[in-house]
Amino acid sequence: MPVKRRNAKARQHRITADAVEAFQAGDFMALHNALDLAPYEPSPLPESVEPLGVDPDKPPVRDGTCWADAWPKVVELQRELQAAAGNFE
Repeated sequence: MPVKRRNAKARQHRITADAVEAFQAGDFMALHNALDLAPYEPSPLPESVEPLGVDPDKPPVRDGTCWADAWPKVVELQRELQAAAGNFE
């Protein structure tokens, strides 16, 4: 039986100039809006800038919460934003 070929799903969080600008400014709300993050997801801002941010060296306890489940994705976004911010300077 033939199977319909599926297109790969596009990445949901694209790094845009607005996202990089918000990241550099440390603007929590603007960054969340630019990346279209859910309210329960941590911010890709470093924990030293934003208490609701992430520290790649201190992963949360895997307790099944939305925060802990979103942490790896947000750390990856943080790395991409840091790389992009270096390119925009």
